[in-house]
Amino acid sequence: MGGERIWLLPEKGELYKANLHCHTTESDGAFTPEQIKMLYMEQGYHAVAYTDHRACVPHTELNDENFVALTGMENAFGIGKETSVHVCGISRDPDFACKRDDDPEDSVDHINEGIRWLQENNFITTLNHPRWSAISAENLAMVADVDNMEVANGFEMILDGYGDSSACYEAELRRGRIARPLAGDDSHRQSAPGAPGYEYFRSFTVLKAEELSYKALIKALDQGDFYASTGPMFHNLWLEDGILHVECSPVAGVYVHGQRYSHRAALVEGGDVIRSADLDVRKLCEDSRYIFVQIVDTQGRRAWASPLWLRCENV
Repeated sequence: MGGERIWLLPEKGELYKANLHCHTTESDGAFTPEQIKMLYMEQGYHAVAYTDHRACVPHTELNDENFVALTGMENAFGIGKETSVHVCGISRDPDFACKRDDDPEDSVDHINEGIRWLQENNFITTLNHPRWSAISAENLAMVADVDNMEVANGFEMILDGYGDSSACYEAELRRGRIARPLAGDDSHRQSAPGAPGYEYFRSFTVLKAEELSYKALIKALDQGDFYASTGPMFHNLWLEDGILHVECSPVAGVYVHGQRYSHRAALVEGGDVIRSADLDVRKLCEDSRYIFVQIVDTQGRRAWASPLWLRCENV
């Protein structure tokens, strides 16, 4: 590391809050794309990825100086009768449009063909809600590499009471898969006419970008300049001389994970909260190919920073 400051969240840029998994009346969602923009902007969001089922529909007419509509789609595949694999794609081309028919073919090979189709058509790919989808470790290992994994999903938190997919995500890191953590609401329903359902505004991704534009947000996604959250916020995050420096919203714990069974942590003492921490992670870095930081607030809500890969034998 030699004294160089390594930024795990870029030093420069602005932070933009986004829901990167959303359904509208273009598929099985309750709200129109325009209504979704209004609802999320009222909650302080700057961007939404419109990821309707099997339909990539641009909504660039919604873009303005305060909001970016990212073009995307979600495709679903099956493995047997008990497991499904859902993959979101966010298009690097804001004007890309297509529709895909339902396909009943049931195999890992077919799933991987679908992932490759997204990648060949210039999409950023995310494996969605692996815990809720009941993807076994064996099947997960056979699924083609994607760019990101959804660690938190508002819909599954409410629909089935699941917490998050941290265990699935960390298992992939331990395998050496280069994936980054995303979070999204997967919003579908409404609880009453004109009102959002309970899965809204629960899981989000914060991107650090040069400006609020389609191009800049895509660049941040491609570079891993973001973190996933269900509540707490990272402000600054860097590694220098083996010391991990974290600045964040008030939290109860800061955790640095690697391949070792143990990890470094800063925990609340005496009922106080943590707003910054410096953790010595030299030993963890020596023994791990990667590290990533997680913060947990006093309500148990979590945020996951993108991992820092120290040694990537499979790249």
